[in-house]
Amino acid sequence: MLPVLLRQSQRSTCKLVCLAGAAVEKVEHLSSGVLDLWSHQQPGVLGLRASGQALRTIVHTSVSHKQAAYDSQATMDAVTFHGPRDMRVSRRPVPVLQQPTDIVVKVKLASICGSDMHPYAGRGVQLDAGIIFGHEFVGEVVDVGSEVKNTKIGDRVASAFTSSCGSCFYCSHDLTCRCSHEEAGRFGYIIDGNGPQGIQAEFARVPLADSTVVPVHDSVTDIEALMLGDILPTGWYCAAKADVEPMAKKHGDGISAAVVGCGPVGLMAILAAQAQGATHVFAVDKVPDRLELAKQFGAEPINGEDVDAAIAAVKDATGGRGVDCAMEAVGHQATVNMSFNMLRMGGTLSSVGLHTDEEFKAFTPWDGYNKNITYRNGRCPARVYMDDIHKLVKNKHWGDPFPGEKLITHRVSLHDEAAVREVYDKFERRIDNCTKVLLIP
Repeated sequence: MLPVLLRQSQRSTCKLVCLAGAAVEKVEHLSSGVLDLWSHQQPGVLGLRASGQALRTIVHTSVSHKQAAYDSQATMDAVTFHGPRDMRVSRRPVPVLQQPTDIVVKVKLASICGSDMHPYAGRGVQLDAGIIFGHEFVGEVVDVGSEVKNTKIGDRVASAFTSSCGSCFYCSHDLTCRCSHEEAGRFGYIIDGNGPQGIQAEFARVPLADSTVVPVHDSVTDIEALMLGDILPTGWYCAAKADVEPMAKKHGDGISAAVVGCGPVGLMAILAAQAQGATHVFAVDKVPDRLELAKQFGAEPINGEDVDAAIAAVKDATGGRGVDCAMEAVGHQATVNMSFNMLRMGGTLSSVGLHTDEEFKAFTPWDGYNKNITYRNGRCPARVYMDDIHKLVKNKHWGDPFPGEKLITHRVSLHDEAAVREVYDKFERRIDNCTKVLLIP
């Protein structure tokens, strides 16, 4: 009798039935896929040992059309989230294809993102305990589903930090980060069982692969490819939503911009603003090492420790008006307010920092009205920008080596739990100049 997996939309219930009509086993509280949790023996899952292995094998062979280049029955190391500041390295089943639009990737490099610090520190939404964490990676394709057209086994791919279908209402409106497909979501951001598992692991399943990953050119390094999926497109999006390019096209040379917050995304926003036409970019931060990097990237560094002095410095350098475009890459009320006060009348403020405050107190609608500003914020639809940015990186638009490689301060084995815990702590508390971390499988 052949077991068949029945998915019920994106809710957390599945059934294993037999075609001959034998008993039905029910699984509650599924995470990103029944296959992972069947093998994890999570609470509420019935009949794991009896059926889990067979189901994994059958689902894998039913959606694959080529011989997989890895052992799909093995286990792997993965960084798992168990609550605020509780990161572990756990043994988990190697992921397998669950849908014909999936690929499985052998992870070459993964990284920690600043937005990971919100659930890590217990801010904002609470993620499910036990999930595989993280969303920044580059890897090699080791298995492809039967409907995948754009990648093949052996390809090196960069992935957007959210999976997306490419054809729903939101994807067709260039908002891939809000894709409505049931397989879409931010990697490693599972709430109530919904969302794809993360990628801080030896292998990762990528849903909706054709509209989520980009095959990487041989001239692009692994670190460049890693940055293609999140921090570089997010920096690009921040500059785009600040109207840098349209202002530069309309007014020519002399467009000024301020980037407030020079962590990895802010530093990428500096490169993006320059590429889109800004001729004078101010970089505002409190951390000397970040300001030094910003200077190396061609921006004018301004210490933001004294807020009033920083605002005055920007205005003095722009004829008392303020900048044409302000870009906030922190996610705090204070930095949004600083950005607003550095902006000229009629300017545009773009914020890509992840805000967890329940109320917006940075500036009022009355303040915005009196300056005729445009304000935009939100999550970056990374996949929209990845192809164009990949071409720029491939063609060495920003030079060779890519300046973003200077961000890497720490390299840690993904297999070393003590080292993983330590580097997460360093990243949160900014100890040892921890700016960008590579997790190496």
